[in-house]
Amino acid sequence: MKGIFPYRHIHLDFHTSPLIPEIGVDFDADEFARTLADAGVNSICCFGKCHHGVSYYPTKVGVVHPHLRRDLLGEQIEACHKRGINVTVYTTVDWDEHAADTHPEWRQVDRTGRPRGRGPVDNSERWRFMCMGTPYADYVIAQTEEIVREYPIDGLFIDITYQVPPGCYCNTCIAEMARRGLDPLSDADQREYSLGVDRRFMATLSGKVWRMRPGLPIFYNSRVRLNADVDRGVPPELQYQTHVEIESLPSGGWGYNHFPLYVRYFQTQGKPHLGHTGRFHKSWADFGGLKPKAALEYECFRMLASGSTCCIGDQMHPKGRLDAGVYQRIGEVYRQVADVEPWCDDSEPLAEIGVLLATEIPLDQRVGDYAVEEGAMRLLLELQHQYQFVDRNADFGRYRLLIAPDSVRMDAALRAKIDAYVEAGGSLLVTGESGLSADAATWETLGVTWECASPYDVEYLHLGDELADVAPPLDYVCYERAQRVRALPGTEVLAHVGEPYFNRTPFTYTSHQHAPIARVLDAPAITRRGRAVYCAFPLFRAYKLHGNQIYKQVIARLIAGLLPDPLLRVTGPSTLEATLLEQRPTGARRWVAHLLHYIPQRRTPALDIVEDVIPLHDLPLSVKTPSRPRRVYMAPQLVDLPFEWDGRYASCVLPRLDGHQLVCYEV
Repeated sequence: MKGIFPYRHIHLDFHTSPLIPEIGVDFDADEFARTLADAGVNSICCFGKCHHGVSYYPTKVGVVHPHLRRDLLGEQIEACHKRGINVTVYTTVDWDEHAADTHPEWRQVDRTGRPRGRGPVDNSERWRFMCMGTPYADYVIAQTEEIVREYPIDGLFIDITYQVPPGCYCNTCIAEMARRGLDPLSDADQREYSLGVDRRFMATLSGKVWRMRPGLPIFYNSRVRLNADVDRGVPPELQYQTHVEIESLPSGGWGYNHFPLYVRYFQTQGKPHLGHTGRFHKSWADFGGLKPKAALEYECFRMLASGSTCCIGDQMHPKGRLDAGVYQRIGEVYRQVADVEPWCDDSEPLAEIGVLLATEIPLDQRVGDYAVEEGAMRLLLELQHQYQFVDRNADFGRYRLLIAPDSVRMDAALRAKIDAYVEAGGSLLVTGESGLSADAATWETLGVTWECASPYDVEYLHLGDELADVAPPLDYVCYERAQRVRALPGTEVLAHVGEPYFNRTPFTYTSHQHAPIARVLDAPAITRRGRAVYCAFPLFRAYKLHGNQIYKQVIARLIAGLLPDPLLRVTGPSTLEATLLEQRPTGARRWVAHLLHYIPQRRTPALDIVEDVIPLHDLPLSVKTPSRPRRVYMAPQLVDLPFEWDGRYASCVLPRLDGHQLVCYEV
């Protein structure tokens, strides 16, 4: 998909306290733009207004930073545009310290009457929350209109756009809820109203901006989330924005599981997407912190391998100079990004496995417990499969295999849609309690009848003959609760449940942990009916929480039976990541395999560090291409690779992988 911005974007934070003097006194417009250009940057987000509630241009609507004596934003835009650098502008919504001081009646309030966010002498939260249901929304919209009217900007980044769940209980919101016939005492009504506040704000602001500048890129940060309840998720909100930016600083609390999880869903939503990391050792505002080159490479190349463009976050010193060392590091990575852009531009990921979202976000939370989805992501990433996360509205027919992991709630319509998918030739893998309940106990397509959840919190997986070679012979422990099902006539049973002597309690216990297996039951653990396979254990959640290799080995075998000829095969370690994307250059067709090998290590209590690039040698790689490739080669080196074509797969050997490599198939 064509990106909304150029590939090498910078998000330049500038949240600067009014207590700090001499704002922008060292700013030199030509030096600023030259530093960016020399680092290969071709797009940047500069600040209009920050979380302190002060602006960096001569606003007539808001408040200029008290120690700024120049039009910093205007000078940044002019200097960057002279060098062909795209400039978007940042503004913030819910966090505005100046507005919180001057208009406390505009603050969000919890149900006890306490204003949300930081208190007068409380430093446990960083910022105070403003309410978009009050006239504060008009203030934000007016200032945003001013920026769009006064400057030739290339887009808007609108930050912190949400009411804290379940919602705001300020006088304005309670009165408006009553007017709409909603009950402020009901969390469900409160969440419904708050979601409406969020969405009405976005609709109003985007409408006003697009009437001034039709098609101007707009993104609302803090709205990106995964929700199996589609109506409460992101899809209805995409009409208000042009693209999606996935803020995901692995060292800043997001971790290395976050980006691949989120991007595999937003690949399916029809909007360009931008990956968004940071140069910091830790997180935002980590002045003096700089992550290793290998880590920044890994994060940016992961974006390219997912069909995203790249963004690196930085923060400028209050005096207005960019750090030379920071842009030396960014340049080392962005020059590599520039080298491979011709093989990334306007590319689409090729996915043959669709994984249904399982998690529905609770009413009182902004995000869910994504252990199921993270487990599925880790398993499939480590197995080098080509997959995407999908919601119930997706076109399942795009995928050869559909996975319903562990806890997907299904109504009759969704089950019928899946039945039709299997009837049309699709394959299905279901685990745990997905699609099964007392109200819909029998699932003919799956070949099982649900009876109950297991009475044991830990049980054992006893593999049958067909799966006996998956791992050494053992009844393998499963640390998460299984389901009890009965196989329907004609359904094959591939594994059985083993039950322990008892659950561990203060009165029944043995040794240090769970009890050993007591007996193997007739209860099926894994079944197969045609192209539909069921596993009674929630192996995806279990893999995320416990990392037991046997769970991956079992899932790998089950997928191999349902998808015996995957798009891509590569012989390498589980730390090797491989994705396949398609480009359609003028008059041609190109498939591009992205291979990455970087290994994060937990070297501190909370940080995963990527410091070294560990090369891999002589990697056998096979890609199932629609016809014999005219050429197979490495990019950007343009070095041809000898290959063999067996009528389905083009197979070659990659001599060496140093972190990141593209292998291209001209078909």
